[in-house]
Amino acid sequence: MLNHKFEELRHAGNLPSPSGVGLAILRLTQNPDHSIEELARCIQADPALTGRLLRLANSSSRAGVDPAQTVTQAAMRLGIRAVRNVALGFTLVSAHRGGMCAGFDYDRYWSESLARAVAASAVAARARSSDPAEAFTCGLLSEIGMLALASVHADAYGRVLGETAERPLAELLEAERRAFQIHHVEISAGLMSEWGLSRAITGAVSLWASQSTAEIEESSQQCLAWTLDVATRIAEILRSDRSHESAEHVSAWTSLRESAERLSIDELVLAELCARISREWQEWGEQFRIPTRPNADFGPSPPAAIAGEPVGALHDEETRVVASVEPVREETSHKSGDPIHVLIVDDDVRLLRLVSFHLERAGYQVSTAEDGKAGLQLAIEQRPDIVVTDWVMPELSGLEMCKSLRRMQSGHRAYVLLLTAREEEEDRIVDAFAAGIDDYITKPFNARILLARVQAGERLIELQRQVEADKRVRMKQVSDMSLLTRRLRAAGLTDILTELPNRRSAMQRLDQEWDASTNTSRPLSVVMIDIDHFKQINDEYGHAIGDKVLQATAEVLRKKTRRGDIVCRWGGEEFVVINVNSDLAGARRCAERLRASVEANEIFCEGFRGRVTVSLGLAERSPSIFDLEALIKAADNAVYDAKRSGRNTIREGPSEPLSESA
Repeated sequence: MLNHKFEELRHAGNLPSPSGVGLAILRLTQNPDHSIEELARCIQADPALTGRLLRLANSSSRAGVDPAQTVTQAAMRLGIRAVRNVALGFTLVSAHRGGMCAGFDYDRYWSESLARAVAASAVAARARSSDPAEAFTCGLLSEIGMLALASVHADAYGRVLGETAERPLAELLEAERRAFQIHHVEISAGLMSEWGLSRAITGAVSLWASQSTAEIEESSQQCLAWTLDVATRIAEILRSDRSHESAEHVSAWTSLRESAERLSIDELVLAELCARISREWQEWGEQFRIPTRPNADFGPSPPAAIAGEPVGALHDEETRVVASVEPVREETSHKSGDPIHVLIVDDDVRLLRLVSFHLERAGYQVSTAEDGKAGLQLAIEQRPDIVVTDWVMPELSGLEMCKSLRRMQSGHRAYVLLLTAREEEEDRIVDAFAAGIDDYITKPFNARILLARVQAGERLIELQRQVEADKRVRMKQVSDMSLLTRRLRAAGLTDILTELPNRRSAMQRLDQEWDASTNTSRPLSVVMIDIDHFKQINDEYGHAIGDKVLQATAEVLRKKTRRGDIVCRWGGEEFVVINVNSDLAGARRCAERLRASVEANEIFCEGFRGRVTVSLGLAERSPSIFDLEALIKAADNAVYDAKRSGRNTIREGPSEPLSESA
């Protein structure tokens, strides 16, 4: 069912995907015979990616170890799988810095993801609980499903985020499921699986989101989930603007300390670790040009004192980091009438200023770089519409820069105009066009001719923008239709009054869980629930009040059911809870929790104020219960026993059905 929902979402719109280099890495690593050298050559097509991988490899090194100088050395130090996963994550950051979802703060999203990644890597290294590079990837991509929903259902997801702002994760997931029939953690797991990330990462993300404490076979998943939990709490405190003395800050730090204790990290070590994470987060933010705003009151005491720096210096550094972040032009934010962004790359400073002067006077938005390497870095980060570059430059020529751009998804749409000092030989010009340039002009040039060539590129860019706008409209129509289809399907499986899954949905899920229990021998139990004296409520107060009582009781059952279990309306005043991977003892605990919660819940509505109770019947799959029908019948018979025993109680099946009316 979940795979089906993810496939529907995938076909409904553009889910986040790696850049051209990221896709090339994916294709290469799908071949089991690929080598480190082949992977290194693929990564080196993106200089920014190369630098970031080297930084991560060297930050994970032990003291006294010489720093890695090449991608090959980084791959040998981190491991091919880790390099592949981290490279994939980095290309996603570069490719999805903006979008059309008005309620989704893209800078904040990536800032928090980066903080979580840096914290996860540092915590994993300190606790030796997981591979630091794997933890980095897990932290960076654990919430990628949110970006997916913002991409596919921009308007609807913006409303969901607005309604659940500052709410706990569980409430956001529930709101997402109601709106889209799938939540972002499930999407994250689907995307990670599609990209070939390890089962440890995908399983850890699911465990972290569910806050499950169940025993699992793969301890690596549990350790990574705990690492992710600590990292998420650190990232939340880093991003918070709460003061050191506030009750919220003290509570957040206490929760972080308790979470870290599971990894044997004490408070003093945690404080020192957090101070280092804060600094590294800012440094990574500078590399990605992502704004980072560390909380100046981070930790149980001022972090500047822990780090050995005056508090004022920390504030100065924060100001410097934020001021250094230049606005990034977002590929998806173009609308008709937006200025054309031109990047000029030339090692001749006088020519650079001259071209910039003419283009700015003509109304273009201009950025400049004084060599090919810096030009490629700016092109990756700012995604200009037009690139005007000199052919011959030190370190990286204009032609080599163009080839690197064309290997990346973000560089496909740029219009490249090559400047050359003389009329080149015919073969060289042909080679330049084969490398990906769109036009060229010789130096010295006439300013009017230069503008005419740039305007020709502008016309092509405007056509591209219109095509992209039309594509967005079509994709929105497809995503809206897909969402409508999922909602209609969900409506057929949802009880209108209580908004719980209905009997049809319960039977489908019971069929699935019965098959899973048969194949894996894991336990399966059900709890049947019946509201006591419900007919009297309808007779005395009317069916409208009876509906309110049903809704209030359903809400209690929904809130008090363990995540992973399924509560459904069976019909009338009856409900059923499917206890997945739970034996009769677990079902008994669940039933008692539900019974006590319903009894304690006072219902207020116009014309009625009071409490109701429920009778509950349990049954577990066992050799004597040979099929699903027998399981349901056993639980139903147990409910009759509970009613005969005085109601507001729990009974266990199997037993014979009663002949008298309940």
